[in-house]
Amino acid sequence: MNLKLTRSNILKLFFIIGLTAFLNPVSVSASDHETQCFNDIQGKIPWNDDKNLNWDPQNVKQLCKGTTKPSEPGACFVSVLEGKVNWGKGIKWEWQNIINLCSGTNDAKKTVNCFENAVEKGLDWRDAILFCQRSSG
Repeated sequence: MNLKLTRSNILKLFFIIGLTAFLNPVSVSASDHETQCFNDIQGKIPWNDDKNLNWDPQNVKQLCKGTTKPSEPGACFVSVLEGKVNWGKGIKWEWQNIINLCSGTNDAKKTVNCFENAVEKGLDWRDAILFCQRSSG
């Protein structure tokens, strides 16, 4: 096979390479974000008041599921666990409820603020969690 390296052939080659790159862009998948989130939490962020860093892997996966900003679910969890968020009858939360609120968030502050505002306006804490899961990103 005799291929001549002409200007026309070089341009065709660059066009094909460029088209291939355009049609197959390299992107970060959701699972990559969730894996990074998992690694940012497991062994680093406590899940209870006893400062236990060893999470059940399924709980971390639930917290991270769907996020595109891996640091946000953990930041949300910590801000609630540290006792800064009143759920209507106090600031001590069950960890499951924190996971439900913070699951998949892309903006910890927005999620927490949404919850606080909803409870402040009289929404039951369970409804506030559901509302903020849908409206916070």
